[in-house]
Amino acid sequence: MSNRSLIALFFALGMAVWLFSGDLARNKVTADEDSIVENKVSETEVQLVRGIRSTATSQDLFLDVRGQTNANRIVQVKSEVSGIIEEVPGEKGKRVKAGDLLCQIAIDSRRSDLAEALANLKSTQLEYDGIRDLNQRGLQSEIILAKAKATLEQSRAKAKRAELALQKTRIVAPFDGIVEKQPVEAGHFLSPGATCVTLIEIDPILVTGQVAERNIAGIHLGDEVEVNLITGETYTAAVSFIGRSPDTNTRTYPIEVTIENPAASIRAGLTSTMRVPVGMEIAHLISPASLVLDDGGVVGVRIVDGENIVHFKSVKIVSEDADGIWVTGLPEVINLITVGQEEVFEGQVVKIDLTPLISIVES
Repeated sequence: MSNRSLIALFFALGMAVWLFSGDLARNKVTADEDSIVENKVSETEVQLVRGIRSTATSQDLFLDVRGQTNANRIVQVKSEVSGIIEEVPGEKGKRVKAGDLLCQIAIDSRRSDLAEALANLKSTQLEYDGIRDLNQRGLQSEIILAKAKATLEQSRAKAKRAELALQKTRIVAPFDGIVEKQPVEAGHFLSPGATCVTLIEIDPILVTGQVAERNIAGIHLGDEVEVNLITGETYTAAVSFIGRSPDTNTRTYPIEVTIENPAASIRAGLTSTMRVPVGMEIAHLISPASLVLDDGGVVGVRIVDGENIVHFKSVKIVSEDADGIWVTGLPEVINLITVGQEEVFEGQVVKIDLTPLISIVES
């Protein structure tokens, strides 16, 4: 073989070795890259979420009922006789006691009418007594005695009417209360059935509200209720009335709570919130931020089981307070996802960190 042929052969072998070593390097780099990608994928598949371990407890459940304060009684005190008003002691805004004078109607001839009726009654009484005495001695018939008896009863009735007419010139308060309206003044003519004043009773005062039909069965007469007024005051009172017939439009039932109000410090018509007890249930206290919606729009939470698998559980909100909301429909002990619940799905394997946030901050 010539020198030229040997040189060509060596050159060809060198090229082959160079090409083969390049393929090996590329294969090694590709394998390394695939290994790195696989490691990264395996790391991202197990997502980290944060949560808490929650244990259900027996909880008194309360229902917040919107309502307002109302007077215990509102009465339009009306006249039963006609006449000119001489004075109106029951001025608007005045507190009165039962029996206090509200309006005084002019007596006019009523006192003389009463005197006449009493004199006539006395005369007929004497006449009847004489006829009865004669009848007992057999000197007078039963018919004459019966007529005398009828005349006497008529005189008595007339005297009673005259007495009542005189009494009714004084229109008095039927109960302790406050004069809310005074539509008449001295000098006005008051006819029978016309209003002298409107009287309201606000001791005690009522707080009324409406309760949905699904909750009404949990409320009972005498239940202790916390009442918060829009003015900032808080009172404790008892349920005094539960309606038996619902509102036809809203399908809600009326309830009333009675509050003692001796100083009349609570006004009628104030917006209020009643915290009404509706029973006891085993429930979890969670943050409202932990709630999620599933694909069907059902409200619930996401929890992690013992094998680190995510599950969606629908819940029912039964009460709420300053610390969160009370929900039912969950197992007694759960690992609740509180951070990342929107980013995981049913059946996903995750890693849950149950370290309390306060511990992380302190450390």
